[in-house]
Amino acid sequence: MDSQRMRDRVAGYAVMEQVVRLHDDVPPRSAVARAFGVRPVTPDARPWFAGALGEREVGATLDRLPDGWTAFHALPVGSGDADIDHLVVGPGGVFAVNTKNHSGAEVWVGERAVLVNGAKKPYLRNSEFEASRIRKVLATAGLVAPVNAVVAVVGAKKLTVRQQPARVAVLSADGLNRWLTRRPSVIDAATVAAIVRVVDDPATWRGTQQSPPPERRALTSADTVERFDAIAREDRSARVVRLGWLVAIALSALAVSLPFLPGGLLGH
Repeated sequence: MDSQRMRDRVAGYAVMEQVVRLHDDVPPRSAVARAFGVRPVTPDARPWFAGALGEREVGATLDRLPDGWTAFHALPVGSGDADIDHLVVGPGGVFAVNTKNHSGAEVWVGERAVLVNGAKKPYLRNSEFEASRIRKVLATAGLVAPVNAVVAVVGAKKLTVRQQPARVAVLSADGLNRWLTRRPSVIDAATVAAIVRVVDDPATWRGTQQSPPPERRALTSADTVERFDAIAREDRSARVVRLGWLVAIALSALAVSLPFLPGGLLGH
């Protein structure tokens, strides 16, 4: 995504790009598929699609932080497609935020594990690794500040925190801003400003990311967000169609069963 400043990067951009790429690899839905509400998002793309929606939600939340706090999104690190979902800088420190969208799932958090519907996920290890990458970026710039790893959970039906892990905070995305702004001040305004300048400079990240192959450069443009939004609108429309079919089927079943209900039998 072309930008003069890293703070201008859109939340979820990397995963939106992947959704668009996967969407381009499959033929458009047929008229029959549209009529029956078949999703335009293929099974292969659905984890990326959910991830993009989650990152956008958390990004919108972080962008509402008060003055003194700065949020960055989709910061490229390492090689390939790796990125930091969100990086927040403020008086409470530096926070590498990893978004996880688990709509309707049950999430359990313990000292050493995060379980989603009973399945263990590598979120703690991955989040610690992302925080260590940010520490290296700051150290290269001659800056020292506490870097905290955070997992922001979106859409969970139930989030049970039995015990917070020692080195990673696992939170509901709804309470993320409140949690951040309640952190005690650990770095002064001058240090915050210096960190923001380093993070905001594309050169900080350009040196840690390989150039994308030529066949992928066509996707690194501003219209990726518009194309993702179009896919999301189609997906919402397909859901409405499916719900309409379910209502129609339920009403038809009710109409068929009415004559056999007690009231219907008495009417005869």
